Amino acid sequence: MRQVQFYGAISLDGYLATAQHDLQWLFDTAGGDKANSDQFFKQVDTTIMGRKTYEVTKNTMGDELLFPDKTNYVLSRTREGQTRDATYMNQSPVDLVRHLQAQSGGNIWIVGGGQIVTDLVAEDLIDEWWIQIAPVLLGKGIRLFPEGDCMTRLNLKAVARYDQLAELYFKRNSKQV
Repeated sequence: MRQVQFYGAISLDGYLATAQHDLQWLFDTAGGDKANSDQFFKQVDTTIMGRKTYEVTKNTMGDELLFPDKTNYVLSRTREGQTRDATYMNQSPVDLVRHLQAQSGGNIWIVGGGQIVTDLVAEDLIDEWWIQIAPVLLGKGIRLFPEGDCMTRLNLKAVARYDQLAELYFKRNSKQV
C-alpha cells in the first residue's frame, strides 16, 4: 500500500509560515540546500496540498511547473479544474488519501499542514513524518498542528542536522495511545 508522508519545515515554535504565508524565515535558514529532499522526492509520485500552500509556492516559482514529475492535487472549496501542474479537488483530505491509497503508485506527500494534517492525523492516515526545525521563533502564524481531537504517538527513527536545520524522522506507531 502507498505510504502517506509529511515532509516540511517548521519554526522552533511550530509554525509553517507567518500569518501572511511568508516563508522568508525558512529561506534565510542555512541548511535547506543540504537536506535529504532529493532522496525524499524520488520515492513519492503524488502530492496533496491546500490552495493557499499551492498559491504561495507558485508565487515564489514564477513560471516553473510545480513538481512536474508528480501528480499534484490541490484541495480547495473555491476552485475547480486543472492547471498546467495541478488538479483542484473539492473533497476532504481523508477521502482523497483513501482513494489514492487504493490505487497503485508511489508514496503520497502531504505538503503544508494546518487543517489537512489535522484531518489526516485524526484518522491515523500519516505513516511517516520528516520535520525540519529551523532555529527561529515566529510567535504567530500558520501552525503545522492546529488544535485537534486526537492523541498520536510516533516512533522516532532518526535525527539529522543540516547546518542550522534539525530534521526529525518519525514513523507511525502501530500501537496507538
